[in-house]
Amino acid sequence: MHNGNLGGWYHIKRPLGDSLANKWYLGVKGGTDSEWAFALFLDLMEKEGVDPSSAPEGGFGPELLRGVMTKTIRKINEFIAAIPKEYAMTDLEVRSLLNFAVTDGHSVICTRYVSSKTDEAASLYFSSGTKWKEGKVKGDFKMERHDKGADIVLVASEPLTFERRKSMPLFHEMALSILTMLDYR
Repeated sequence: MHNGNLGGWYHIKRPLGDSLANKWYLGVKGGTDSEWAFALFLDLMEKEGVDPSSAPEGGFGPELLRGVMTKTIRKINEFIAAIPKEYAMTDLEVRSLLNFAVTDGHSVICTRYVSSKTDEAASLYFSSGTKWKEGKVKGDFKMERHDKGADIVLVASEPLTFERRKSMPLFHEMALSILTMLDYR
């Protein structure tokens, strides 16, 4: 999942595509920056010596997923930095908003990132608890916590309820790892 945009998209799409192994390049069926960013993630994962098409019994592990996602963001920034300077005069938007979520079926990694030093990243919140319960009004749900456990974790662009204190924001340049234990860095 990707929410945001890759800065300078029409100028980085070709070099991004050229950097990919054929199987990841040919696997992209559309033209959205989200699809190409995921292909880049898979390509970088393979360059780590892992077959992204495999399904290891315990998953790839949160450290590998987090590391490859960090490399994906870094590589996107490198493509943007390589845009010829003459295009800077055309009001080209080079700021990237990179809220990503990726899973191997065992771990989930979510990122909140903006490439700008002055702009705010697109918002990203998470809420955790033991039960997601419908309230008195149909369709009005709230997260309940019956113990210190977090059996349920919801990640969304905005808080899903009016109880804002129950939704924690991810701060700029943060990654959230969802495992059997919550890892928030």
